[in-house]
Amino acid sequence: MAMKILHADDHALFREGMKFFLKLLDKNVEILEAGDFQALMDKLVLESPIDLLLLDLAMPGMGELEGFFSIRRHYPELPVVVLSGSNNTQVIQSILDGGARGYIPKLANSEEMMQALRHVTSGKIYTPDFLFATPVDHESNTHPELDVITARQRDILTLLVDGMPNKLIAEALGITEGTVKQHLKSLYKRLNVQNRTQAVRAGRSMNLIEE
Repeated sequence: MAMKILHADDHALFREGMKFFLKLLDKNVEILEAGDFQALMDKLVLESPIDLLLLDLAMPGMGELEGFFSIRRHYPELPVVVLSGSNNTQVIQSILDGGARGYIPKLANSEEMMQALRHVTSGKIYTPDFLFATPVDHESNTHPELDVITARQRDILTLLVDGMPNKLIAEALGITEGTVKQHLKSLYKRLNVQNRTQAVRAGRSMNLIEE
């Protein structure tokens, strides 16, 4: 059965361009479109079930985050990937914590776009590298080593010390288990480790964990 993807974006030209990438993934994919929030909600009712929603955050009829969380409330099982021009890391982190399957920047080049779409259509979570790149101000920060990881990753690292499995970490932080896995993947990469034990050891040696 062909995958049914709904792409919601108010720019028709961008929707047309995305068709090209989606067809490269699977020529049989069924692509539905919506140009505003009301049209999106109507399509979700009429075309259910949808396998994947590609969502712009800045469409008419929805606020930057209000529309996303409204969709999550009404369709909690619907895989949602935000495809947006916003590079606000707080907004991106909010949607990931809210259960989004990923965030794809509109400014991604063709190779990055294809990689991102392959990730999300295979059920994986995609986040751009810049989300986890925290700039270091060596003049004002007396502990620059803390900028190696994000605040959320540091929360997860602290819970790793207690031996918590991913499910309990997700419950403790109010995020999804899939988001925890994505954070762990990025955490391992940033600490140059392969597993939880090595991450805890590296975190202690770098003073990232408060004992």
